[in-house]
Amino acid sequence: MKKILIVLKKYKGGVGRVVESIKPLLEKKGYEVKVISREDDLNCYSLKDSFKILRKEVKERNYDILYSQDWSIALPLLFLKNHYCCYHGFEPKIVGRFIQKIIGLYFGKRLIVVGDKLKQDFPKSNIVYNGVNLKEFYDMGKQRKYLGWIQRDWEELSLDKIKELAKYYNLKLSIAKDIPKDEMNEWYNSLKVFVSYPKDFTGFNICWLEAKASGVPRILGNNNGIGIDRILNEPIKNFTWENSVNKLIKILR
Repeated sequence: MKKILIVLKKYKGGVGRVVESIKPLLEKKGYEVKVISREDDLNCYSLKDSFKILRKEVKERNYDILYSQDWSIALPLLFLKNHYCCYHGFEPKIVGRFIQKIIGLYFGKRLIVVGDKLKQDFPKSNIVYNGVNLKEFYDMGKQRKYLGWIQRDWEELSLDKIKELAKYYNLKLSIAKDIPKDEMNEWYNSLKVFVSYPKDFTGFNICWLEAKASGVPRILGNNNGIGIDRILNEPIKNFTWENSVNKLIKILR
């Protein structure tokens, strides 16, 4: 049985949800998977501290595959064999984006990206789109009466603009913030309209997929990340975690 170590910054947030989704599917395929969060498991926030701890972990467990989530997580393990890295988006600041670029070019074909814009910046990389669990997100047939918006730092539209949209569609506004994952499907099922305009450094934007899978009749967005046009025009079955993991395994092999 091959052993995979997945390293990420923290469990809370989009990257944590991605890792949480692919881990059981990798295990179902016969891999032994361990996940380590630099901030939550190692209790360290600095690159310096994580270097020593992560390298010791790798040496003691003799993993077959190292799979880091973004460039700062890749650094402590950068020159080790069988190391792959996933970019979930662009760095928003100039210095960070420069370092991200250098490290991404170093990985070459061992770099995995989640969207087309990232692929343009890293032409040797492999695209593996994020997905949605259709058993968790589905149309419950409930009455819908809200315009929904997820309050996040990487949204382009202000709260005032969202309120204007709710007034335009004559709907009550429902703002999701810190809703547990197992309650998100019910929240989407209360919506007639879902709005998400992510900023340009976004890599994918999973919430569009979740809204579509949950049967939200109208989804508003831009073409950052994977782009609202692709989400609306492609069948939801094209974006499952099973598809993502099958493609990822081919790359890791």
